[in-house]
Amino acid sequence: MHQSSAIKNEAATILELCQGDLMAALKVAESQLNIVYTRAQVLMSLAGMVVTVTGFSGRLIAGSSFAAQCFLIAGLLLSLCSAAWVFRRVMRVQWITTLASEDKEHALEKAIYRRNRKTTAYTIGGTLLFIGLLLYAISIALMLTDPVTIAGPVR
Repeated sequence: MHQSSAIKNEAATILELCQGDLMAALKVAESQLNIVYTRAQVLMSLAGMVVTVTGFSGRLIAGSSFAAQCFLIAGLLLSLCSAAWVFRRVMRVQWITTLASEDKEHALEKAIYRRNRKTTAYTIGGTLLFIGLLLYAISIALMLTDPVTIAGPVR
């Protein structure tokens, strides 16, 4: 099924469930968008934790081996790329009510299209973060399999 026709069918189904009330149908789309936003905030928080942990333990991890340094840096960069992607593609605010004021007949379709785009962007951002966390975990595992002796405070 073509994406456009799938969106039209979904919009028709939502409108039918809302008994033709466009504002009620837009509230359904808005609540779905809120779910994507909430999950995107979780991804942003996880990426922020990577940066925080790097600030506290990055030097110790990187000091264990060259491979650990590479995995640490790659994991950090991918996590930051994920955060930038999610911020730009998912977290950008666009009000649903602007859709209803533009074109009432197609407002719900536009909202569903927007939701689908943001859901896809969230999935890509989540995948990037997962790979970044995996690389980061490998760097920690490398450190733990060959720990260095700590002499004095780590700076």
